[in-house]
Amino acid sequence: MNNIDKKQNEQKQLERLAAQREIYSFAKRLYLIQIIITVIIPIGLFIISSIWIELLTYSALFGTLAFSIDSLMLQPIIKKQKTKAAKIQELFDCDVLDLETSPLKVVSDIAVEEILLNYNAHLKIKTNIEKIRDWYPTNISEIPISIARIICQRANCWWDSKLRIRYSNFLKYMGIVVFLSLILFSFITKISVTDLALFLSGLIPFFRFCNKEFIEHREAALRLNELVKYSEDIWQYALENPEEYYRIKLNSRRLQDEIFEHRSKSPLILDQFYDLFRDQNEVLMNRTSEILIDEAMEKLKNSH
Repeated sequence: MNNIDKKQNEQKQLERLAAQREIYSFAKRLYLIQIIITVIIPIGLFIISSIWIELLTYSALFGTLAFSIDSLMLQPIIKKQKTKAAKIQELFDCDVLDLETSPLKVVSDIAVEEILLNYNAHLKIKTNIEKIRDWYPTNISEIPISIARIICQRANCWWDSKLRIRYSNFLKYMGIVVFLSLILFSFITKISVTDLALFLSGLIPFFRFCNKEFIEHREAALRLNELVKYSEDIWQYALENPEEYYRIKLNSRRLQDEIFEHRSKSPLILDQFYDLFRDQNEVLMNRTSEILIDEAMEKLKNSH
């Protein structure tokens, strides 16, 4: 019925997936540096300054410096890397899912040499390639491409919505705990308003990071929920109108546009947090795909 299972494991497609993974890995290393500069060091300086109050001015100065480094250097580079990885993933999806590239999304500016360069870097760990084989369910070939495509797209949408909610909650409560600790500390020690302002200045990068990440992850989760809802709508339409091939494909192209937007805009999650729920999410996603495939085969059989 379709060749998604074979096409996704072709050398060209594995090179794209590997390159996309390598670029995301680089972006996440920068993200870790961002966390060290805006979270770990300011909290450490806050603790040290509470013991040696004479270091408080340096803590405030570092807060200003960290804010500048994050806003002017790290954040723009991370954004650029996310967009580049999203474009490579879009090239993979368009080929494997038999979709034309969107005229609204410029993805042709990714050079083949850049993909191969990142692919070779990803190959340094031999097991990396095995992890990206069979990106989509292998039993997807049993149903028409117009319907199989939607199952794959839905898997892309659902994948990390709940994870982002968990991550945003973690950041929110961490920010609240640090803020309440500062208020409690100032109350117990009866520090001056000037010193309290310096403490707050030193923690500005931390509070900015928590607030920005909380909002962006919540927005990303909301986008994913909307995409899942739209994928369910076009799924039902495809099952009820399997002969409307071009209309179904147009619906998938519209969904793919939004998936690309989501990938290029979504904030990063550290692999350590992601790995906590990865196996659980993969099992659930694969089981959902099996149910949808069975539903499609039953519906198509009854329609003949």
